[in-house]
Amino acid sequence: MTHLPQDFRLIEDFYRTRRSVRKFIDRPVEEEKLMAILEAGRIAPSAHNYQPWHFLVVRDEEARKRLAPCSQQPWFPGAPTYIIVLGDHDRAWKRGAGDSVDIDTSIAMTYMMLEAHSLGLGATWVCAFDQALCSEIFEIPAHMTPISILAFGYGDPTVPPRETFNRKALEEIVSFEKL
Repeated sequence: MTHLPQDFRLIEDFYRTRRSVRKFIDRPVEEEKLMAILEAGRIAPSAHNYQPWHFLVVRDEEARKRLAPCSQQPWFPGAPTYIIVLGDHDRAWKRGAGDSVDIDTSIAMTYMMLEAHSLGLGATWVCAFDQALCSEIFEIPAHMTPISILAFGYGDPTVPPRETFNRKALEEIVSFEKL
């Protein structure tokens, strides 16, 4: 059995402090932080290591304006940076009648969202958006689907984080040996 250094035990606190951030200050995300977030997505695991993703970064003002109509959320246009996570169906592991794109891109998205948190940035995972419109606006090829969008930047410090973190009790969501 491998024993991790004591510092790794802090990961539970790290997970518990992450919150969805939907209000951002007008401060661009530094290039090195953006690249660290993208690197986190790049190294994420995927089925058969096929890595069926592509990360489309949207950060200049004109591109952000084009992206804005893809979501009806009032806060959505306020982020300084977005990563549209695209699933590449041609590169995905085939699974029954479908493929692994949703699962694999979700793992990559989780890695990127947690990396943003580790860098002091706020982020929100967006899956309620018009995929067809997004594909049209950004001329995404037919073999790719926009699966989710990571909206991120420096959170507005005047908006306090929610203190309550409503999660179901383990007894409600876990079974042993039978359902």
